Amino acid sequence: MHVSLVLTHDCNLACTYCYTGEKFRREMDWETAERSVDLAFRETPPGAPVDVGFFGGEPLLCWDMLVRVGDYARARAEREGRRLRLAVTTNGTLLTRERTDTLARLGVEVTLSLDGTREAHEATRPQKGGRSSFDDVVRGAENLKASGLPLEVIAVVAPGNVRWLGETVRYLVDLGARNVILNPCFEQWWTDEALALWEKGLEDAAEVYSDCMRQGKPVAMPTFDNKLLAAAKGGLASCDMCSAGDREVAVAPSGNLYPCARMVGEDRDTALVIGHLDTGVDRGTVRNIRRGPLDPACEPCAERWRCGATCACSNLAETGTTYLPGGTQCWYEQASARIADAAGLKLLEARNETFLAWTYGRVAAAAELARLAAPQTPSTHVRRVRRLPVVNARA
Repeated sequence: MHVSLVLTHDCNLACTYCYTGEKFRREMDWETAERSVDLAFRETPPGAPVDVGFFGGEPLLCWDMLVRVGDYARARAEREGRRLRLAVTTNGTLLTRERTDTLARLGVEVTLSLDGTREAHEATRPQKGGRSSFDDVVRGAENLKASGLPLEVIAVVAPGNVRWLGETVRYLVDLGARNVILNPCFEQWWTDEALALWEKGLEDAAEVYSDCMRQGKPVAMPTFDNKLLAAAKGGLASCDMCSAGDREVAVAPSGNLYPCARMVGEDRDTALVIGHLDTGVDRGTVRNIRRGPLDPACEPCAERWRCGATCACSNLAETGTTYLPGGTQCWYEQASARIADAAGLKLLEARNETFLAWTYGRVAAAAELARLAAPQTPSTHVRRVRRLPVVNARA
């Protein structure tokens, strides 16, 4: 069970696409934090790693609490002989060298939000008041590397920054990122012009991905890796599907439990609450959260076997339901699969050893080459819908 602690609703940035709602100072107290860690230990089966994450708002605004929780979780894991994974997602502006050294000491995995080049980042992630946050984030990235922590980056792809997508991925790789997570912003409306820029950006990003393979220095890019790994496995396994509420829980400062951190928002709408620290996770409520895609129109799609539009958060962002993806997701799933396959097939045909080891393993490579080379029937039902009215996820 992955338990995310939403340490605060506050943030020092004013991102144009933020999904968490109003920013206000409501911070998690120690009792709630301690009980959240206890929940993670209690819900994790023996032998499995206990997984605790820090989220926000901006979690580093609560630096002292983060360190205290990390020390508590680490000490308990050592005392009980349990494996522990600690992780934080941060905007990086508050990452001093002293803090990155502390995160390294605690063994915290850090994911940094950086939307790419200066132009791309400044288009979507300003400080409160409008000042650029780019230099502060890059400084934080350099501090992470200096402390010996791997650089993992989330870049949100939004209409406001998509024109720089290819340059963004190249820049992040050159910066030293070993994992580049391109998170689509499904909350916003994508015009046909923006979608065309997105497709071109994905093609450019796939070329960077391929260049890294050719150089023998692979960089994880889930946008492409997930499609190619699904092809190698013959489809998505249950562990690849949305885990919200089942293998993942988020705790708000109030103690309310949500299926995942992205659903906490302002913690004022109880429609997605699945319990409280006082009462635990309500499994009945979790089962009632319908997950997508449940649209009958999806059944004949050629990409149905490895479609990633099962994420309750992404569906909620685009259509207001947890189970129905919208047209932008439909377009994205097909475009990213097509572009990933084209890049993967070239690497397979070249017998690129780095790619073979990275994706398939040498033994399975020949069989997968034949399978990927087989023609696929393109889908013809790409849907385009605007955001729908919010529907109770329990309905």
